[in-house]
Amino acid sequence: MGETESNILDRFTLKDIKELADQLGVAGLAGSIRRYTASTYQQFIDTLYSDLNSIVSTLQENPELRKDDGEDRLTLEILSILRGMGYAAGHETKIGGHTDLSVRGKNNYLWIGEAKIHGSYDYLFQGFQQLCTRYTTGDTNQDCGALIIYIKNKNCAAVVKEWRERITAQGLTNLSISDCEDRPDFVFHTTHTHERSGTPFNVKHIGISLYFNPQDKGKAPIP
Repeated sequence: MGETESNILDRFTLKDIKELADQLGVAGLAGSIRRYTASTYQQFIDTLYSDLNSIVSTLQENPELRKDDGEDRLTLEILSILRGMGYAAGHETKIGGHTDLSVRGKNNYLWIGEAKIHGSYDYLFQGFQQLCTRYTTGDTNQDCGALIIYIKNKNCAAVVKEWRERITAQGLTNLSISDCEDRPDFVFHTTHTHERSGTPFNVKHIGISLYFNPQDKGKAPIP
């Protein structure tokens, strides 16, 4: 007598299901499994950044709907999606102050994001300082964060490039900078010595392109 469907499913391990989801392109299921099975802080961070990358892609698709949104409104949209994915995410959580975005995991895993609409590079550096010297502990399982940059200017890549040069000139202790493989023109990573902990602290600088200035309206048609 053949096996029933339930008997066959009972023989699947979580690893089997994840591999099957990856092969079939079932992104939602595969992502849920990765979040649930993250057994180290680095796996937690890698999964979170993969999910944030998907969220950023979604936000960038309709800048016309977000052109009047402020920092809190944009950040709350990210927060809502993260919570929908199952993350213990918070906004204005009291951690050395009121954080823009925080995500907690098991074993005291903690990630904090500081979000700024780009208006000036001094304003971005203020956000970087808030992240690194006010909100984060730099402790084990808490040594990663992000500066989320909402860019409503044109030429997002130029803004990120200039910001990278500016952060290089700030004299941060033991600073190192590396490229982001997924979005190298819009995202980069820095590591420097955290003043509070005295250990390396990792920041992902995430540019989100929200420029919207369509040129098709009000122009005479081409004869």
